[in-house]
Amino acid sequence: MSRTLIEQVEQLFLRAKSLNHRLLFYVAHTALGKGFVSSLLEKFCSQMCIAVVYRDVTDESTSLLLDEVKKSKVNFREFQFKDVNTLLGTTWDSLIADLTNHMSPNDIGVVVELVKGGGLVLLVGPSPEELESWKSLYHSFFVAPPFDIGQVSKRFEKRLLKKTIGRTGVVYVDANLNMAIGPAWPEPQKLEQQKVEGKIFPREIYEMCKTNDQRKTLFALENLLNKNVSMVIKADRGRGKSAVLGLALAALLKSAPWQKYLVTAPERSSVQTLFEFLQKALEALGVNFRVTKSEDSVVSLELENSVVYYRSPFVALRERADLIVVDEAAGVSLPILIGIMKRFERAVYSTTMHGYEGAGRGFSVLFLNRLKKQRTNVLEIEMKEPVRYASNDPVESWLYDVLVLDAEQPSLTRLEIKPIETLYSALNRDELFEKDELLRDLIGLYITTHYRNKPDDLAILGNSPNHEVRTLFSQEGKVIAAAHVCTEGDLSDSQLKLLEKKDLKGQLIPSMILRYYPHLKALGKLKGLRIVRIAVHAQLHNRGFGSHLLSKIEEEFKRFDWLGSSFGANHRLLSFWFKNGYYPILIGARRNPVSGEFSTVVLKPISIASQKLCVELSKEFRLRFLESLYDSYFDMDSELAWMLLSKTYGEVDVKPEFKGSQRLRLESFLKDLVIYEGASDAIRALVKAHFIASEQKRVKIEKDYERLLILKSLQGRSWEAVHRILGLTLGVKTINDLRSLYKSLIQKMCEAYLK
Repeated sequence: MSRTLIEQVEQLFLRAKSLNHRLLFYVAHTALGKGFVSSLLEKFCSQMCIAVVYRDVTDESTSLLLDEVKKSKVNFREFQFKDVNTLLGTTWDSLIADLTNHMSPNDIGVVVELVKGGGLVLLVGPSPEELESWKSLYHSFFVAPPFDIGQVSKRFEKRLLKKTIGRTGVVYVDANLNMAIGPAWPEPQKLEQQKVEGKIFPREIYEMCKTNDQRKTLFALENLLNKNVSMVIKADRGRGKSAVLGLALAALLKSAPWQKYLVTAPERSSVQTLFEFLQKALEALGVNFRVTKSEDSVVSLELENSVVYYRSPFVALRERADLIVVDEAAGVSLPILIGIMKRFERAVYSTTMHGYEGAGRGFSVLFLNRLKKQRTNVLEIEMKEPVRYASNDPVESWLYDVLVLDAEQPSLTRLEIKPIETLYSALNRDELFEKDELLRDLIGLYITTHYRNKPDDLAILGNSPNHEVRTLFSQEGKVIAAAHVCTEGDLSDSQLKLLEKKDLKGQLIPSMILRYYPHLKALGKLKGLRIVRIAVHAQLHNRGFGSHLLSKIEEEFKRFDWLGSSFGANHRLLSFWFKNGYYPILIGARRNPVSGEFSTVVLKPISIASQKLCVELSKEFRLRFLESLYDSYFDMDSELAWMLLSKTYGEVDVKPEFKGSQRLRLESFLKDLVIYEGASDAIRALVKAHFIASEQKRVKIEKDYERLLILKSLQGRSWEAVHRILGLTLGVKTINDLRSLYKSLIQKMCEAYLK
């Protein structure tokens, strides 16, 4: 590195260090092996602890990079991107990441935020000049048959480089070691340390806080000792909210007379920082404790008379505790959050408002407003100060811009609008990724509506050849509804054969059909469109915009064979899709551990070929579902089960099949010669036949009576449990009354089906 370059870089490092900011270098991979990186590290990072992250050590760019890192003799540790989650919660002086073969938005978001103020973030990747011809193993992630890697776009990467070169706090180094240095960045807002003295929590705990916001938050958390308090902590990534929760739990263990503290989050990894600071605080207080781990993650911490323990969100709904802490709450589905709100009087909801978790702003719009209406004592806290670096950090600004982490749904000036007044549009993705405002509005719409969003979604939307966007625009040009869609099916015989051995990327519905119904794999030959997600502006919900957008999509793709979608089944979503003419054809075998929902596939057949297949798919769905209600779905909500069984496609007429003495015992039950338990197997055969038949072929029975059949005969619930669930709805006061009602239903079904 020349003396002039050294002087320029030295000034940048001095500036970054004085402001407690980070400095970003983006180095073209073609510059490796020329000594720039080794000189840079040797001169400015000799006393630093550096994390070096790459896809695989055998990659050519990684090999060259490691040679330069080793030559500089700096202190470093190597990590692969596949293990990047093990870095969560750690802090490093500097970072070096080889993006040449792995430019994953998710992983970029994780590793960049590990670096503290005064440190270097050095990224290695392709130059703008080679983007068009650049192909890496990472791009195979976007390939879905019948497309190939040559059809993968580089919209995300182009935008990243456009947002990088010439930006404040960023240095770009090309193949010839020419440097493009961004403009000087402004002074950060200086915050004086404020002394906050708590009234209850120990002084030692307050001294462990690093920012004013942490101290203020800790002070506010003392209010948990009051009854019926719900607290909401909102913060961007890296503000130390999980750490302060750990400190607060340690203080509560010392101060409160409680025994059980329940912690939940979408992933166990999300609460490891909380447990880390909980342990540090207890050690500072001289409290003995015992830690329990599972797969190298802390899951509980026990004291003599109390315990802090982790459970997944769905399991947490069944727990009893004096206090529940929901970390990354925006990543938990709305029904689970509502269940937690109803079950626990004392709760803390902590969430990342913007950050690589991608949880989204929907938490504030969809849950927080409801919480305030149903709880009289709700305290909100917002943490703004970064922990690892000073405010206005240019690298954080770059990261949020590149990954669109701070997107918001568009503000609407006019709400008196009808679906028919909107403009349906097929967005040009090239224009979408060049127009920042439009992209931010679109992503803001998604993250407000959906509880699980990730930066990788941005790359999929931009790069995958089989993905597209359809929108509704208001007359003012605002995006008010959007659908992310992708083409599926249209597979050749050889591709179908390959599908039998492994799932194919971008072929979700055909893959699931072949896995569960191999004899109906022909659906994979037909051309389909899957609606990946659909979102409507929060101020326009329940006004028909989603249905209108679906109808426009169906009109555009009317020459396709089928339309479909996959989502976690709940009453609201099933009602929406059923109302728009979609039919359930498959349900997953296990609940999602975060949402507690079962993944469900719905289909709307268009062509005659798909209509014939859909009749069989609908019947096969009911056969499997009915046989599994006693086992895999024994605790499914009966109304949800009823909804799934009530939407049938085609005409299917089924007669009950009895074995051995079953029919005779059924007749004995109707004559009061045996009780229900003596003929339950025969009754179950009758009930199964009723639900296997298509809707129009069934004897007419009211919804809540059919729920009774599901609960008792298909799920095997006890009479006491059934009475507790449906007694009030059905107007029956005693279990004997319930038994009599059940018998009258069976009598009606026998008269209809056993003529």
